[in-house]
Amino acid sequence: MKLRFILYVGVFLFLFSSCGTSKYSSQRRADKDVDKIIRYAGNFMGTPYRMGGNTPKGFDCSGFTRYVFKEFNYHLPRTTEEQSKTGARITRKKDIKPGDLVFFMGNNQRSKRVGHVGIVVDVNGRGNFRFIHASTTKGVMINRDTESYYKSRYLLARRIVR
Repeated sequence: MKLRFILYVGVFLFLFSSCGTSKYSSQRRADKDVDKIIRYAGNFMGTPYRMGGNTPKGFDCSGFTRYVFKEFNYHLPRTTEEQSKTGARITRKKDIKPGDLVFFMGNNQRSKRVGHVGIVVDVNGRGNFRFIHASTTKGVMINRDTESYYKSRYLLARRIVR
């Protein structure tokens, strides 16, 4: 699984870099940061879930996103709820890009409260995405937003790297 992720990220980065370059250096810098963030996050595939965890010994979801972004000097709040208020809100799902944070309801779907966060690793042309996150059952892993569990719980996305 780890090798497949590394291979996939490599192909993604090759394709992404061949799509042309922005004429603005700040955008190129942001794109490079996103690429590095995604690669770095992939290093933690399989790291176990640990409630309140924020180190490679074990992560919870917001501890994982905070740890990964901090490596690149992007400072996120500690909790999922606080992270859901950070950065630029993405109003349309089709505008989500790699590197964005995506937020989901927790186990209680009736509450509509933010309960989970992940980092987008890739997006298809229809606005569907894959994201890396610290799952309570399998630790750090990649899932798709189209999987029934996540599809019914998606709430919003935020852009940290601009």
